[in-house]
Formats: sequence, structure tokens, C-alpha cells
Amino acid sequence: MASKKKVKVEISRGKYVESQHLKQLSLKRILRSFKFSFDGLKYAYLHEQSLILHVIVMVIIVACGLGFNITPIQWVITLVMGALILVAELFNTAIEAVVDMVTEEYHPLAKVAKDTASAACFIADMTAFGMWLVVFVPKIISLFR
Repeated sequence: MASKKKVKVEISRGKYVESQHLKQLSLKRILRSFKFSFDGLKYAYLHEQSLILHVIVMVIIVACGLGFNITPIQWVITLVMGALILVAELFNTAIEAVVDMVTEEYHPLAKVAKDTASAACFIADMTAFGMWLVVFVPKIISLFR
């Protein structure tokens, strides 16, 4: 039977968090949080080809929505599906960055993490595509009647 050792665990926010005063409620902290979010968006936009592709698709979808004069509920479906894709892509980017930070060598679990994050993006893409078909195919068909 394996012996159980008691391990002392220190719970701390870390020197970086404390030195940056990141957990103090203030307008400065809120503005800093927005800056961090925009830094993440900027990184993903500059370094992730698939995110740029998704943004281009969203511009096309919004243009189609304007052109076909879709209903408010169709706008909700269209925009929520677009946001789902972008959120999945940002999580995928974050997971890939963490995996790359932990190991530069091939590891089966690193592959699992990256592949499943990519699969989440694929599922979000296919779900959005299906929803967009539901919204736009009837509009396209009505053009030919």
C-alpha cells in the first residue's frame, strides 16, 4: 500500500498578480482587463489564419443578412452562431499556446489537446453552417421564384 504524504500547498495569487494589483476593484483594473482582451484579439487576428477566415465569413454573412432583410430572430441566430465560431477559435488558440508552452516535443496528450480543441471549432463551424442554411436557403430560393 502506498504511503500518503501530506503536502503543504500554498495558495497564492502569485507575485505578478499582486504586483500588478490585478485583483483590486477599480476603474483602472476594468480598463486593464479590456486591454488584455483586446491584446488577445489582436494576437489571434495577427497570427491565426483561421480566425481571419472566420471574420471574412462573418462579414459576408452580415452582408447577406442586410441584403435579404432577415428577421430579428434570424439576426440573433446569425450573430450568435458567428460569435460561437469566434469564441471556439479563440479557445483553440489559447489551448494550442498552453500546449506549446508546456512541451515542444511530440507528446500523444498534446496531440489530443490540440486535436480536440480543433474538433470543437469544427463542430461550431458545422453548427453555424447548418443554422445559416436554415436562415438563408429559403431567401435564396425565393429569388428564383
